[in-house]
Formats: sequence, C-alpha cells, structure tokens
Amino acid sequence: MSSALGRIGLLAAQKARLTLGVWLVLLVLALLGALTLARGATATYTLPGAQFESVRAELQQKIPSQGTSSAYVVIQSADGFDAAEQEALAGVLSQVEQKDEVVSAQNPFSAQASLEAARQQLEEGRAQLTAGEEQMSQGQAALDAAKEVLAGAPLPAELAAKEAELAQARSSLRAQRGEIADAQRQLEAAGSSASLVSQDGTVALVPLSFAEDIFSLKSQVRQDIFKSFDALEDQGMTVDYSYELDQDVSQVMGASEVLGMALAFLVLLVTLGTVLAAGLPLVLALIGAGTALGLIYASTAIFGMTATDPVLALMLGLGVGIDYALLILYRFREELVEGASVPEAVSRANATAGHSVFFAGMTNIIALSALTLTGLPFLTVMGLAASLALVLVLASSLTLVPAVLSLLGTRLLTKDQKEERAENQRARTAEISLPKNRKEAIEQLEQARSGWGGFVTRHPITTILATLAVLLAAIIPTSSLRLGLPDGSYQSPDSTSYRAYQTISQKFGEGSNGPIYASVTLNVPGNSHRLRDVTLDVADRLKNKDIQNVVILAHSEDNSTALLAFYPAEGPSAQSTIEAVHYMKERIASTESATSTKVGLTGQTVANIEVSERISESIPVYLSVVLILCLILMGLVFRSILVPLMATVGFLLSTLAAFGAVVAVYQWGWAADLFGVTQPGPILAFLPILLIGILFGLSADYQIFIVSGMRDAYRSGHTAKEAVLLGYKQGSTVVTACGIIMVAVFASFAFSHLTVVRPIGFALALGVALDAFLIRTTFIPAAMYLLDKAAWWWPFEQGDQKEETRPRHMTD
Repeated sequence: MSSALGRIGLLAAQKARLTLGVWLVLLVLALLGALTLARGATATYTLPGAQFESVRAELQQKIPSQGTSSAYVVIQSADGFDAAEQEALAGVLSQVEQKDEVVSAQNPFSAQASLEAARQQLEEGRAQLTAGEEQMSQGQAALDAAKEVLAGAPLPAELAAKEAELAQARSSLRAQRGEIADAQRQLEAAGSSASLVSQDGTVALVPLSFAEDIFSLKSQVRQDIFKSFDALEDQGMTVDYSYELDQDVSQVMGASEVLGMALAFLVLLVTLGTVLAAGLPLVLALIGAGTALGLIYASTAIFGMTATDPVLALMLGLGVGIDYALLILYRFREELVEGASVPEAVSRANATAGHSVFFAGMTNIIALSALTLTGLPFLTVMGLAASLALVLVLASSLTLVPAVLSLLGTRLLTKDQKEERAENQRARTAEISLPKNRKEAIEQLEQARSGWGGFVTRHPITTILATLAVLLAAIIPTSSLRLGLPDGSYQSPDSTSYRAYQTISQKFGEGSNGPIYASVTLNVPGNSHRLRDVTLDVADRLKNKDIQNVVILAHSEDNSTALLAFYPAEGPSAQSTIEAVHYMKERIASTESATSTKVGLTGQTVANIEVSERISESIPVYLSVVLILCLILMGLVFRSILVPLMATVGFLLSTLAAFGAVVAVYQWGWAADLFGVTQPGPILAFLPILLIGILFGLSADYQIFIVSGMRDAYRSGHTAKEAVLLGYKQGSTVVTACGIIMVAVFASFAFSHLTVVRPIGFALALGVALDAFLIRTTFIPAAMYLLDKAAWWWPFEQGDQKEETRPRHMTD
C-alpha cells in the first residue's frame, strides 16, 4: 500500500497543474449543482413502518382535511385584532389555501365564532329546558289539583289527554337534558385548547395542514407562505412560525465557524512557521470539503436530507481535511530538510504519512458507514453523507495535496529549514527519524525525556491514576442521560420558532406546542352521536394527571373514525409528557376491548419519543460493533494484544466522558448561558451514535499517528521504553497540532447559528480534546512505558520476525 500511495503522490506531482485543475472543476461543478438542484432540508427524524406512521397514514385516508403534516403560524396584535386585521388575515389564508401543497389554513376567528355559537346554543338550550320544566311543573300541579277534586272518579277525556301530553313532555325533556349534558361535556372537553385565539384576544394561531410531509416541502413553497403571512406585519401585526416550518440550512457557516477557521490558522502558523504553509491545509481542506458539500446539497434533488446532514459533513470534512493535509505537509517538509528533491519528498510523504492518512480515513469512513446498521433511515443518510465527505477529503489529501506541494516546493520551508536543507542536500534518511549512531541516539533520548513525554514516563502510575480520575469524574453525569429530538424550545432566542414556542406556551399552555394525537375507529360503524360518545369515553380512559385538556378535532364523513388531541401540561420533550405517552400506550389494549374500538397514537410528539427510544436501543449494538472493529483494526496494524486493548479502553473512556459533559451542560444546564442553552432538556437522540462513530475514527487516527513511531522504533532495535520516548517525540508535535485544530473546528460549531448542531460540536470538541491530550499523549505513553516489552506481545508472530524485534539498549 505504501509503495502504491508513493506512486500516486509522484504521479500527482508530475501532473500537478492537471490535478489541481481537475479538483477545481469538480468544486465548481459541485457548487453549481448545489445552487441549481438543492431542495434544502427535505427529511425528518422518523421511522418508516412505525406504528405512529401507520396511524398517520390511516388518518390521512379517513380524514383528508387534516392533511399529512401540520404547523402553526403565530400572529400577535398588541391591542387585539380589529375588523380590518381579521379581514386581512382572511385574505392571506385564502391566498395560502390556493397552493396545492396546502390542504387547509384554518381561520382562528371562524373557529372562535363556531365555539362561541356552540356555547350560545348551549345556553339557549338550557333556557328552553328550564322554561319547559317550569311549564311542565305547572301543568302537573294543575292535573294533580283536578285529580284531588275528582276524589278517585274516572278522569274526563280532557284530563286524560292532558296527562298523556305531560308524560310525552316529560320524555322530551329527559332527552333534551341528555343532549345538553352531551354538549356540555364536549365543550368542557374542548376547553380553552379548542380556541385558536388567546383569552386576552392578542394572539391567534393559524393551523396549516399540508398534503405531504412538511419537511419535504420545496423551499419555494415555504418562502411563498412566509411572504404571504409576513405581509400582515405591514399592518402592525407580528408573525412567527413554528419549528416545523422554520427549517433552513441555506447557511451552513456562520461567524463562529469562521472564527474556528481563524483559530485553526493560528495553530498551523505556530506549528509550521510560515503563512504560506499555514494557509495551505486550510485551503486544500476547503476544496475537498466544499466539493463534498456541493454534491450533498445537489443530491437532495433525489434523496431526503435533514438539517443536520450538510453541517455534519462540513464539520468533519474541514476537521479531518486540515489534519490530513497537515500530516502530509509536515512529512514533506521533513524530507526536504533531509535533502530529498521535491518529487522524492512528495513520493515519500505520500508513502509514509499518506499511508497513515489512508488507514485513518478508511477507519472513519467504515465507522460512519456502519450507521446503516441502526436501521434508521435518517441516520443511514447522515452516515453516508458524512462518509461521502470523508471519501472526497481523503481523495484530495492523497492527490491534490501532493500536487500543490510539488508546485510550491521549498517555498513551504522556513528560513532555518532552508539552511538545514542546504547542509543535508546529499543526505538521505530512513523512513522514520531514527538515530544514525549511538551519540545521536543518546541526544534524541535526552531531548525526549525533557518534555511532556519524559514527565509521563517518569511518573507513569501517577499519570494513569490522575487521567482515570478526571475521566471517571466526567463520566458520572452519563447515568442520567435522557434522549429526545429538537423542538422550538431548543432554538436560539432570536429565532422565529423560539418566539412562536414561547408565545404559545404563555397564551395557550406549553402542551399546545406538541399535542398527542389519537385516532379512534369504531369496530361497528354508527352515527355521529355514537362516535362522539365512544370517543369521549376513550378520552376519559386514556387521560391521566399529566394531560391538561382533550379535544375532538375532527371525524370522518362515514362517522367511523375520530381524531383526538391530548394537550399535556408541559412541553413535548418534558419527562411528564413522555410518561403520559407511555401511560396511554399501556392502556390502549384495555380501552379497545372496553369500547370496541381501534385506537392508535400519532403526531410529532409521539414520533419524537418513539424515534428517541429506537435510537437508544441501537446504541449498544452500534457501540459493540465499533469496539470489536477497534480491537481488530488496531491488532492488525500494531500486531499487539495490549495496544489495541489500551486504544479501545481509551476510546471508551473519552467518549463516555464527553457524554457526561454534554449531559451536564445541555440537560442539567451547567454553564447554560455560556453555551447558549435556552432550555436544558433531553440530549439530541442521535448524538451518542454520531459521537461514537466519529470519535472512534479520530481516536484511531491519533493512536496510529503517535504509536506508529513507537512501533517502528521498537522494531528497529530500541528497547520498549526507549521506543516510547522516541515515538512520542516524533509524533507528539503533529498529534498535538491536529488535536488543537480539530478542537478549534468542532468548538466553533458549538456556537453555531443552528442550535441543533451546537451539542454535536461541543461533544466532538471535548471528546477530541480528551482523547488527544488525556488518552493518546498522556495515558497511552504512560501505560506503554509501564508495560515495557509486554505491550508488544503478539502470539501470532513468526520466529524470524521476533528475532528482528530483539531490543538493544542505546544508552548502555
């Protein structure tokens, strides 16, 4: 593989301008495709074939007026809505309903008028009942008086007819009482949640129903809807949109991401010493990641994409792209300093550093592609999109980077390096910088002992215990990890979806942001009265203390199916709401049996809960696959039993510690203001799986970068302890730089304008920091120094290979 990569690097160097031109053309074509074909976020976090999906499909068939999906537009008028404002709203709704994608746009004032009319009819019915009861009472009194006068004699025909008339009136009044009781019960069930206008008259909700999944709406349709409603602001009204409508990934980079790139440049400048060399990895990473991002956006013309997919691809593409370019550039400069020609240096850098880059990149790609094992379509797409980004970044690292290095040549060296190159022009070194004689060996070992590597190897037990103490303390919050999916409460305070969520919570109750929907279908079809009675009975049986109100929203034309809305006391991601959904599910079987119905739960709140629980079930399986993969890959690379075990334990500790920190910040609310956490709550459901996949790949990268030098030194004849020091000295600088760069890139996304991305950026930044600086450059060298040559025990080694690794003491 090394020789093949060397030939690829040399070919790219010989055809440097052609290689650069091809990549620039690919970048332009990908960006043009994104501009002309992209549809934006057209997928959601869902589970095809799940129960809530089948219930939603059945409701769509039975009650088409409810649409496939829905969203709210929240409209405010400070002094209440006057006639002109109501008329303007009616005109907008008429305009919006003309769109093919919109099934209905309900006028809140019509709904309020209907509710008021029902209340008025109820009051009139009560008045009529009272009058009828009073009239019957008077008639009964007159009849009783006449009977008393007759003293038991037969009733005259006139009085007998009067008695029959009173009996009939009594029966009619009894029926009327039942109707009024039913009407009262229905109005009480509807309560304030049935009203789409707040009690103070300043806020109106406009429910929009769509003929397709709202996340599949074309961007132009969304913009047309926004334009129609935003026109109301010209008349003094305020308009906000619920989270389902406010999905925009048109801008994947904000100010914080640019700041992260600037910090990465500063790290590169310190590491490489020249502006040209520092800027090169950034530019090359942008070309590879930009090409991938353009292709991902263009692919949305065919495939659905969530709002997270392109940002994750960009985040990973930039991070690993900079790291990979830095590794090859770093080795290229070493070869130049040692006196190699530019083509030779390019070939050797691609054969050596490129080999580590190729293996590390493939590890990342395999780990992310393994997200397909979860069986969750949106995670599959997310993993494949990120894998595509890494494939292109890896390809650019092994072809574009060598081409540009050959074009720039010795201009990438510092002044001191150029002078050293002049002195070593005729020299050639081995693949790793091993000492040529005993004196140089002693000098290198002394230098290695003076740094951080020397400190951790002088105090290996203390270092290991301190590292474990820090990581185990950070892991503690993981025990209370609770998963969920984003809603309006998680958004930035200046976003329209956050304002909509808060307004609905204040004026209608927090549960109105995420009602729990239930379909009720009669086993034996009946009339509207029977359907209503049975549906209310079902509502009573399913409702618990965490449900504030229940509303019958609609029923089918054949009176066989009704749609119930349960409004929780708290928001859709609250623990009480989750418990309410579980309570309802547990009682569905007994309710169906008692009421002769078929009952099913659906809606975004139910969907979020079921998706989160499905992801939770997938985590152990995915983690097991990744851990096994880690052991096998590290065993094959390092031909050791204990090195893969240490690498795997280190990966597990850093990952769990990152989980714990995420829980402390985003679920418990520690340092919430610093990280822009508007409402602490459940952790993004797919974050643990993403964190496992990405951190596994990156931890494998750093393990390879820092332990490869130790292995090569040990196989070249140094003692195991000397190999740890020499390997650490060789790899620690570049691993530290790579780690800082990756942390800078990921940390910038922790302050992203897209709030759903923030916990991902935070978790990855902290996970990389813990893995690179506590595990790979502290725990691993201390443990390997302590284990001595036992760290390299490999039961499958051939005899001649064992002889090759016979250690010799360089300092004796």
